Amino acid sequence: MPLEALRITITAYTASFRVPVFVGHQLTLPVPPLSTVFGLLSAAKGEWVMPKDVPWLAYRCDYKSKEWDLEFIVQIEREQPTQVPQPRRPPKTYTVLQREFLTFPSLTLYLPPEWEAPFRRPRYSLLLGRTQDVASVEEIAPTTLDWVSQGEVGGVLLPMELVMRTSASAWLQNLPVAFTNEPQRRPLRMQIFGVVDAKRPTRLQNADGWLVQDAEKGFIVPLYRREWLEGVSDGRKGASGEIRGDFRFAEGPFP
Repeated sequence: MPLEALRITITAYTASFRVPVFVGHQLTLPVPPLSTVFGLLSAAKGEWVMPKDVPWLAYRCDYKSKEWDLEFIVQIEREQPTQVPQPRRPPKTYTVLQREFLTFPSLTLYLPPEWEAPFRRPRYSLLLGRTQDVASVEEIAPTTLDWVSQGEVGGVLLPMELVMRTSASAWLQNLPVAFTNEPQRRPLRMQIFGVVDAKRPTRLQNADGWLVQDAEKGFIVPLYRREWLEGVSDGRKGASGEIRGDFRFAEGPFP
């Protein structure tokens, strides 16, 4: 059955979604991780939003170009917690890094209809990455998502099991799904995703139960259910707690 949804388009001048583990220069992902999306939901609603709070979500990200910047960092330190931080002494005072970023990004979110009010009047600033990547809501419109088993996707994150099932061409990255709301934040769950750049789309086959298509725009995106976001699969877990086995969404209707 088709899924009634809300399409929210968020735009900005710049965006940056740092690729983990790189040192010396910072690359950006062409698609935000799920943790960034949950950060947007939290900012819009004005309270911490966790995977258990969202029945489902889907999204895609496009942009105009990738560019490079030189970032000047002044390092500070203090010897005691009660002291005022001061710039570090030369030669460790300054650091200059190359940082990649996206220009004119456009993030399309698909959410249940009850998310219209938070995005009509967001409680806090919406960011597409860092504090300087301030974003705004360009459009909020109702739409219908139809279940499909194949099609071309771009600007999306594909869960590893979907990459393996479809032999999709994607850049594999281990990314956070969400973070705790503690002062020292911890990732709730890390997941390997296949990153598919909007500028290099790929075609998927036999992706039953994962893909939905915007009936108006024609975009095809993976849809993440609450059960998957929370790490619930078929109950088989490894010694470290990771989820094993293939998980497929049950097709609608949805509660």
